[in-house]
Amino acid sequence: MDRFVYEQILQNVILPFARASPRVRYLFQQDNDPKHTSNHIKNWFATNRVILEESPSQSLDFNPIEHLWEELEIRVFCIRARNSDKKFSQLQAVWPQIPQTVLTNLIQSMPSCYRFSRVRN
Repeated sequence: MDRFVYEQILQNVILPFARASPRVRYLFQQDNDPKHTSNHIKNWFATNRVILEESPSQSLDFNPIEHLWEELEIRVFCIRARNSDKKFSQLQAVWPQIPQTVLTNLIQSMPSCYRFSRVRN
């Protein structure tokens, strides 16, 4: 993924989702991946008036999705795949097998100041 693909995701998925609930103001959080911090993407956020939570360059990983990716990797580690399509299929197959308790524990393990992604008016 590069900054242009990231912009398409922001434009076609994230922004419509946020605009679908106009009574809620969202605070967008991302890590410091180069595609996230490129001037191209910074301009996109400014143009679209998206509130962006600043993140220190060496911040702890408070994003539960990163730990969920690790859970997926563990579940498919011993299963060989001939290509990326097969690996994607494997990941899709094990995703529903992850218990809700794992998801709940990941969210509850986050410090409370990072649990809320919405800012109320």
